[in-house]
Amino acid sequence: MLPRMTVEPDIPHKFGQMRHDLDDLYELVSQGQARITGTLMRHHNRLEELQQTLDLHNGRLDRIEDNQRRQFDQLSAQLAEILGVLRGSAPVADSAPGSAR
Repeated sequence: MLPRMTVEPDIPHKFGQMRHDLDDLYELVSQGQARITGTLMRHHNRLEELQQTLDLHNGRLDRIEDNQRRQFDQLSAQLAEILGVLRGSAPVADSAPGSAR
């Protein structure tokens, strides 16, 4: 003969309470996830703005570098010409048409 099983009258109440607690936990997780997602989106947008600013500055610095390089090349050529004149190995170029030496 099989033992007789009894159902505790409190089981449906406990099950209902557990189901309610579980639903509350899911709700809390969903709210936390939404807050985290919002924060991540704000950080992503800010990082995109910073990247755009860095790209602009990088372009500006490249242009400054190019200008300085051109100026340096011009000064180097002028210095080479001056040194050539001082050493007597290069002809003197007229700086203005019709100027006398």
